[in-house]
Amino acid sequence: MKFGATRSQIYDAQKTARAKWDATFDTWDDAVHADHGEKVVDPLDRAASDTMRAIDQMSVLFAQVRQECEFPS
Repeated sequence: MKFGATRSQIYDAQKTARAKWDATFDTWDDAVHADHGEKVVDPLDRAASDTMRAIDQMSVLFAQVRQECEFPS
């Protein structure tokens, strides 16, 4: 399995979403904005980061499995 492309897509989407969210501070900076950031944006950002870490871990695991299956000791 190739995890790099999926991870890259998630990273790019996270980076784009964060940049667009940060740009909203120029025109929207009130309590509703802060609440939305805490309840929606920040959890999604953390979920994307957690997902990328999981992909990294699975990539290492699958590489090990592939190596052990292709070159048994």
